[in-house]
Amino acid sequence: MPSAPSSPSAYTGVEPAGQMPPLEWKVPNLAKFLIANRSVGSPFTINIMLTFSTLADLDADRLAERLTEVQHLWPLLSVEVFDQRTPSPKLRYRHASWPTERVLAFDTYAVNERDPKAERDEVFDKALRLFQTKVSFDQDPLWRVTVFRASYNPESRRVYLALTLDHAIIDGRGALKLAQALLAADISHLPKEDISLYVKVRESQKIDETPSILFVLGTIFREALVPRLPIFAQNWMGYVPAWPQKIPRPTIESPWRSSIVDIPVSVMKALKGVGKRHGVATLNPTLHTAWTVALWAVQILRKDGVDPRRVQFRDCSIKDLRDMAKGDPYCLAGHVAMFLWSSGAIPGDGATTKFWDLARSYSAVSLDPQAHADGFDLMRMLNLVSDGPVDPSKSAARAPASEELPAGDKRAHTLCEAQALDKINSLSPYGGMSGIWSNLAYSALPRGATDMVFGVSGSSTGPAFYTCVVGHEGGVRLQNTYSNGAAVTAEEMRRAEELCLNVLESVAREGEEDRDWSLAELLGPAPI
Repeated sequence: MPSAPSSPSAYTGVEPAGQMPPLEWKVPNLAKFLIANRSVGSPFTINIMLTFSTLADLDADRLAERLTEVQHLWPLLSVEVFDQRTPSPKLRYRHASWPTERVLAFDTYAVNERDPKAERDEVFDKALRLFQTKVSFDQDPLWRVTVFRASYNPESRRVYLALTLDHAIIDGRGALKLAQALLAADISHLPKEDISLYVKVRESQKIDETPSILFVLGTIFREALVPRLPIFAQNWMGYVPAWPQKIPRPTIESPWRSSIVDIPVSVMKALKGVGKRHGVATLNPTLHTAWTVALWAVQILRKDGVDPRRVQFRDCSIKDLRDMAKGDPYCLAGHVAMFLWSSGAIPGDGATTKFWDLARSYSAVSLDPQAHADGFDLMRMLNLVSDGPVDPSKSAARAPASEELPAGDKRAHTLCEAQALDKINSLSPYGGMSGIWSNLAYSALPRGATDMVFGVSGSSTGPAFYTCVVGHEGGVRLQNTYSNGAAVTAEEMRRAEELCLNVLESVAREGEEDRDWSLAELLGPAPI
């Protein structure tokens, strides 16, 4: 097996003789906000992790070679960020691939023979945190592949392969396709892309353009003005605030946590059939509804001081629009939109609200092209946010300590960074959004793998929760990240996840009855 250091060294700054000058271009505005968040200590990292029964099931030699091959195919993997702490961060391509030792790392894990799931979950969390050791990614790869071997008897124990990437260059579905390419027996059929494609696609997708003036005014009225109206006016307009409005402590004081729920394959198969009989063609709306109902029960229905009639869940889901026939890259960069879904105020204990009504409502929005267009325009509202340099010595908002991982100076150097610091110090940071749901759907496991989890790191600048989903031959894996102690505590998340599983199992046991469950029936009495 090839060796690689666990901590790649910095770029030497020496260009090979005769090499073309580096190609540089500004990052898209959405990526600029991701970079600003990372610069103040809230990186957004994507992780695809695969489990192998033993070391023999993973062809490590081929993996090392593949790291160079995929960079030749998709050169965006070879870029670095520079001018990171300025209002105009850029990507730089040096017309060369990162050497294997800069991308491939090895680490160990503590064996947990009694609880393999807990072992896997701990490695998944470790992989995300290992990628987040410092604030600045200048002159560093924006991705890493880490092989985790057991701390003793590694030849005969499980092996974990983690592909971790910065969200600035890829999305979740692209990360999954890259992971599959790293482990495929042959990738000669996959497309080769020129570096210029990633600049052109940004222009063709029009992600950096501003929405129409009517959309802008409507959004400002709905998102900024209506929430400030008196309650009687909000009621007259049908406005229901989204959970959470206030949090007990800011996210800067609430370290992020990750948890993973395993949904058995038997439940997954049963849910597909039940859903179709209720007019829900895919599994995604059923999973989303069960998770929403569980969170509603824990955070609204059974929460002291919360009136279910005056609060709702409002989350956004990620919609993949990638289309190679229209010039989109195979897996790098991204072409996504989002769509918003609201539960509405659920009266009482949910006795009059039907589970399948909520699932059909979400399904309809997920298939609505206008909802996708509106979501894309909502993303483009970021283009209206002004930016500029800030003197870090005059940065007013509290910043995480420089020694706190990721290490580095987290004071604001730009207006975008200052806004991020304001958010993590706020007790009302979520702006009418409960969370984000991202489902990669079903994907066959690569040869030799026995399990796969898709997820992201927690972020102090993110939503109250971020839920990532992927299905495969072993069932569904649902990963949640959140700031522990802000909107959600670890105990509340545990109860919501347990309740979500109970709801799914109840719906899956429905059989041929076509039972029209109410929320109250599914949730049962509140625990004493």
